[in-house]
Amino acid sequence: MDRPRQRPRVEIPVPLPVERVSALLSEGLNNQECPCEGSVSRRHAWIHIRDQDRHFWSPTLDLSLEEAPEGTVLRGRFGPHPSVWTMFVFIYAGLGVLGTITGMYGLSQLILDQAPWAFAASAACFSLIGFVYGAAFIGQGLGGEQVAQIRIFLDRSVARLDPPQG
Repeated sequence: MDRPRQRPRVEIPVPLPVERVSALLSEGLNNQECPCEGSVSRRHAWIHIRDQDRHFWSPTLDLSLEEAPEGTVLRGRFGPHPSVWTMFVFIYAGLGVLGTITGMYGLSQLILDQAPWAFAASAACFSLIGFVYGAAFIGQGLGGEQVAQIRIFLDRSVARLDPPQG
């Protein structure tokens, strides 16, 4: 079993122009049987699980459609919903700043020949950062089935593409 990766990537070459690929992705998302929803513009797609099936750990796929000599290249990253991503960034930043401040305070206590109790608070902050990092991997495991659903949708959309005429 592969180790989970933070924000796994996907890259799929497609032998069709960008306009055709974006139209087919839109058609796929409009299908009633599709487990995904999202939005597609000419060069960008954002795909996620339907609202009724979404939970805290549900993934999204941020996809760019890039022109290439052989057609289009779909490049994207799986990640949490933007609000969850922002929450994790603020938790990391808050704990990092608090851990640094308490570490500096502990250093001041040490220089002043006081008991450096603030080092314990600093260690606790950095331990919590490790816990949050582990929680992100647990959440990625909980959302793994939905990552597979989005990837299957994307693969099926690409598989049903017509070869270029002419």
